[in-house]
Amino acid sequence: MQKLLGGGKSPSGAAHGATSASVRIELQADCYAGIWAHSTGERKLLDAGDIDSALGAAAAVGDDRLQRMATGTVSPESWTHGSSDERKRWFTKGYTTGKLEDCDTFAATTL
Repeated sequence: MQKLLGGGKSPSGAAHGATSASVRIELQADCYAGIWAHSTGERKLLDAGDIDSALGAAAAVGDDRLQRMATGTVSPESWTHGSSDERKRWFTKGYTTGKLEDCDTFAATTL
């Protein structure tokens, strides 16, 4: 999606870590998923609970949650997808605004 829209930046810098290009790409994808949900909602195609389910799914695959479940510890320096809260926040941003320009995780100072 990012390549087609030209919104994704070329991954550069560290491959892993809480602010890495990998994390920024994944969070941007979460934001784009939110935009899709926004559009789907405008077309009255969402069912009750769909957004809550999407937020639950985003939180379930956060690096922090997965690491805590697997090892009991959290190591942000090895993240590749972002935290549960970050994933929910970026999905919500896309869902709320519905605008591609609001999904620029590469310009964001706070993820």
